Amino acid sequence: MILLNDNELQNLLHEDVPFGDLTTSSFGIDKCHAKMNFSTREEPLILSCTEEAVRLCKIYGLDIVKTVASGTLIEPKTIFLEVQGEAGTIHRLWKTIQNLLDYASGVATYTHSLCTIAQSVNPEIVIATTRKTIPFTKKIAIKSVESGGGIAHRLGVSESILVFGYHRVFFSTDELFAQAFVKVKRSNPEKKIVVEVENLEEALQFASLGADILQLEKFSIKELSKSVLILRAKYPHILLMATGGIVLSNIKEYVSTGVEVIVTTSPYNAKPANIKVRIESL
Repeated sequence: MILLNDNELQNLLHEDVPFGDLTTSSFGIDKCHAKMNFSTREEPLILSCTEEAVRLCKIYGLDIVKTVASGTLIEPKTIFLEVQGEAGTIHRLWKTIQNLLDYASGVATYTHSLCTIAQSVNPEIVIATTRKTIPFTKKIAIKSVESGGGIAHRLGVSESILVFGYHRVFFSTDELFAQAFVKVKRSNPEKKIVVEVENLEEALQFASLGADILQLEKFSIKELSKSVLILRAKYPHILLMATGGIVLSNIKEYVSTGVEVIVTTSPYNAKPANIKVRIESL
């Protein structure tokens, strides 16, 4: 599972506390002994980034009393993280950790809901998320998706070959593109070649060229169901992925078409979790 490094965590804190906590220091309570705990409110959550929260606390000398791993389902009104130490440190870390857990656990919980609904139709279905993360949140977002039971469809353009129409426009004829496609496939024998297609005609064309995976983009449910049947009969070895506008309310329909993978951006737009924080003097 992905982990943010110490430098990334300290940069996250620095955004909120660039020059110390003026309120806490002004009241002279920095050295008071305190405890802080994080709990769910009225809704259950799938946790994510608790390891990062714990690491940040340890960097700044807080003692960990209780922690629960990312990917754990937490019932309502349950404490899942508790720390103790100086009040000044607790106040500095408080909101950074809460924001991190709120965002990450919101993404994880939404992803878990997608997986639960999808796997009620097909237990083997895979839920994958795109690389369209909110800028500067990729590691947090992907870890949260994994915590919820999903995977990253594509971490970036460096590790996979995914052919879009924007690549094909540089070839003046289908024949020239076909020649290039064969060359790419031959020169990258350890990679599967993915092609995004927008209709059945394109799907059949690239399947015949030797595509390993077809990404069926923005197909209607009716068109997708028909295409899956035809492609399965003619090219049973090809992996089929559906993408484009897939969310909680329609994922069951897309899974029912028979694709093996659902690709979606929707977890990144999930509502943040509503995590409760309590700080007490000891």
